[in-house]
Amino acid sequence: MHMEELETFLVLAREKNFTKTAKQRALSQPTVSVHIKNLEEEFATSLIQRTTKKVHLTAEGELFYNQGLKIWDVYQQLKETLYEKKKVASGLIRIGASFTIGEYILPSVIAQLQATHEQLSFHVTIGNTDQVINSVRRLEVDIGLVEGQTYAREVVQTPFAEDRLVIVCSPAYEGNFHSIDDLHDQEWIIREEGSGTRQSFDHLIESHQMRVKSTFIISSTQGIKSSVKSGLGLALLSEATIQEELTYGLLKIVPIEGLYAKRAFSYILTKGTNLNRNTQLLVDTLKYGTEA
Repeated sequence: MHMEELETFLVLAREKNFTKTAKQRALSQPTVSVHIKNLEEEFATSLIQRTTKKVHLTAEGELFYNQGLKIWDVYQQLKETLYEKKKVASGLIRIGASFTIGEYILPSVIAQLQATHEQLSFHVTIGNTDQVINSVRRLEVDIGLVEGQTYAREVVQTPFAEDRLVIVCSPAYEGNFHSIDDLHDQEWIIREEGSGTRQSFDHLIESHQMRVKSTFIISSTQGIKSSVKSGLGLALLSEATIQEELTYGLLKIVPIEGLYAKRAFSYILTKGTNLNRNTQLLVDTLKYGTEA
């Protein structure tokens, strides 16, 4: 069994579509078919069933998929062990990151890693939490970095740091906020559906039965901050994203005692896989900084 054939099968098992599999693997569709045919002939069994729209795994295919994930994981770890013997971390790390982490935390982490591991390179894709999870599931990235909690299937979530979401307003914003009741009937600038911060906002409104006057949706943390600075309304934002604005008095936190709970920053992997050496270095730097 060739490992490239196994990788093709694992992608096909997730995507259930030959066209998408070929695109992700940068192969032609006939090559994808050959890879699957070779595996079926080698193991003398049918691994998939094709319909007009989708590919389905047979019972043997399900077994092969579960065991194949373990084989792929051992293969990757073996490669990393051999690399480690050379005492050089090298190669590409493909990272999917939510906007909060990708724009405000990850750049300094990558700078730290490159300062100590010059042969590492990085490809970062930034999107909302749902988009990052899908990238992990489709094997388009090696690791996903998100905030909040996800219950998505086929991925495992592990916290690496804590964050706090706070309500912010412009220093010139009219209104006195002392309790939850003072937050009724306000304008809010919020993130789009699929964002971890949007999920937290929806939970805040629902759990406190808060009346909302209006909402303005912006799919960018920077855009939300600019809107709040302009006095367009309130926003729920990660404390990690507003440090500069707090320092220079461009935003202020609405001071309501007991309202602000912590949430986790987490990394996510496809079920059945573990951190390889390169991604472990990334996670350690996220946790411990330059000590990693």
